[in-house]
Amino acid sequence: MDKLISPVTLLPVNLIHIIYLFVCLFGLLLVSGNQRISSLRVLLSLVALLMGFNLLEETGISRHLHLVTPALLLGFGPVFYWFCNQLVYNKAPGNRQMAMHLLPIFLALPFTHWPQAVIALGSISQVIYLSLAIHLLHRYHKVVKQTSSNVPDISLRWMTGLIAVFLVMMLQDLVRLNLQPFLAIEWLQLWYFANISIYTALTSYLIIMSVRQPQLFNQFSEFEYLSSAPPPEKNIDDANAQSLFQEIDKIIQDRQLYQQPRLSLRELSTETGVQEKTLSWIINQGAQKNFSEYINQLRVDAACIDLANEPSGTLLDIAYAVGFSSKSTFNAAFKKQTGMTPSQFYKKHTEQDSIQRAES
Repeated sequence: MDKLISPVTLLPVNLIHIIYLFVCLFGLLLVSGNQRISSLRVLLSLVALLMGFNLLEETGISRHLHLVTPALLLGFGPVFYWFCNQLVYNKAPGNRQMAMHLLPIFLALPFTHWPQAVIALGSISQVIYLSLAIHLLHRYHKVVKQTSSNVPDISLRWMTGLIAVFLVMMLQDLVRLNLQPFLAIEWLQLWYFANISIYTALTSYLIIMSVRQPQLFNQFSEFEYLSSAPPPEKNIDDANAQSLFQEIDKIIQDRQLYQQPRLSLRELSTETGVQEKTLSWIINQGAQKNFSEYINQLRVDAACIDLANEPSGTLLDIAYAVGFSSKSTFNAAFKKQTGMTPSQFYKKHTEQDSIQRAES
């Protein structure tokens, strides 16, 4: 008689594994046609593979054969970094580079009977690669602020925050793994269930934000030198920089160049005849602001004048008229400069006018 096959028992955390697996598979469908985020497909495939082996191992189907999941952790750091790198440079990693960085997964497979050691190596790898990703994104944002006036539209701040949360989650998960010999199984299961649920939510957020990202800066490699403060030209000192800035500022205001919705450093360089590198340094020295802050200051100043002169249009009309590309960007820049939202500024100005008319 054939031996009876014992039924597979699914724990609550295994149901989360299944949900997480379907999230990854659905995410793969969503990003399948977007070449700019093709590295995300590799990341989601790796997560799906991890969830699949988690199910097989924790339900006892494959654990007696060989433990795989600890080795897979060595792949998340490089794959996540590649994804960030592709967002910034618009260039996917080559097959040889990918194979070299994923090689530790295969080297670790024979040693997964020491899961704690392999997991520790995987955590160290993730800390290194995610730290490199944060540094890269920091440079990206410095360049964007120096070259573009529509920073919020091409910002990747959400990615920086997501990586920071992933790092915190990874570190606390290391604590959980090291406390396993000392905590009751019920508490460990609850902790693990919470972790997988949070990772599922974070991955869902990553997929949604990647798909919804309106646009990205495509000239980072050209302007990467601006991620560090550009040195002054040999024939320009601080005094000359102030004088040149006043000339540039006059050109911008006279021609109302700030009203161009996506004014860039390159376009301003063409208008003024000043080289991009020199122009960036002159604005930094003369305005004591980066390019984005300076242009948005001019836009807010113009909006304040419009709001004070009984505007005929809506706030959105004013935002578009002075060069902002969205109402949210307009509100954020306006509040940063004036301490009030546009509607609060208009209400306050209207009340002051009413008081002055009543007194006169």
